[in-house]
Amino acid sequence: MMNKSNKNLKTKKIWRIIFWALIGAVWGYLLASGMITLPQDADIRIYLVYEYDLMFALLALIVLVLLVWNVKGLFRLNAMSGDLQNLDMPVTPKEKLLNTILKVSTYNTIVSLIWLVLALGYALGAGNSKDSISTYMVVNLVSSCVMFLIAIFLQNRTLVAFNKVYPNRMLNLNQSSQKEVEREMFADMDEGERWIVYRSAYSAYKTTNKMLIIGIVLFVLYSVIFGFTPLPIIVLGITLLVQQMAYHREVSRHYN
Repeated sequence: MMNKSNKNLKTKKIWRIIFWALIGAVWGYLLASGMITLPQDADIRIYLVYEYDLMFALLALIVLVLLVWNVKGLFRLNAMSGDLQNLDMPVTPKEKLLNTILKVSTYNTIVSLIWLVLALGYALGAGNSKDSISTYMVVNLVSSCVMFLIAIFLQNRTLVAFNKVYPNRMLNLNQSSQKEVEREMFADMDEGERWIVYRSAYSAYKTTNKMLIIGIVLFVLYSVIFGFTPLPIIVLGITLLVQQMAYHREVSRHYN
């Protein structure tokens, strides 16, 4: 029964590879034959008033929503009494809410950092007509800095709330080394929690591999259609290589 299941799984993988190979062959033929062409005066940038204003507005909206979500979650968490800690429940409502706040805080920090980096790169980038949009760039850059600092503050408050909910596995926020914090937190976990961490880490590893490969393929298609852009492909390729090296280094440490 197991062999039959493995055989069916391999067959599905083979057909999936053939399917994507056919799609790639069709796209390659269409692009190479010149049937799909882009006008020289085509402009794919979408904006209302200033260049990239819709992109920055979307990032600001996402950060604002996550920020409000984070603040509201912290208030709800502080309003919960200790009576909700029912030992008969595998996960209490307070722990569920804390888990949600931790995720929201992490997402908010990442998106606000992306906004800040993009705003900084756009403001300092070469070829921008800074005289006409200097106010827009300054407001965008200052707003991203403020939101990033608020996100960092909220993440710190979220970790403080974590220490209150789990006093037996408190995180030392004053430690200078991130590795020490991670090692201390991992040492306080039981076997079940460590298994969840292992499973989550491997799932994240596989997902990141797929996303990096998809990103490389998309930038290759972008280069074929709009013009050769090697830098993103090189960066994603190096990132994929470094991730594989880090993974195999950790695996080899347990066999040596």
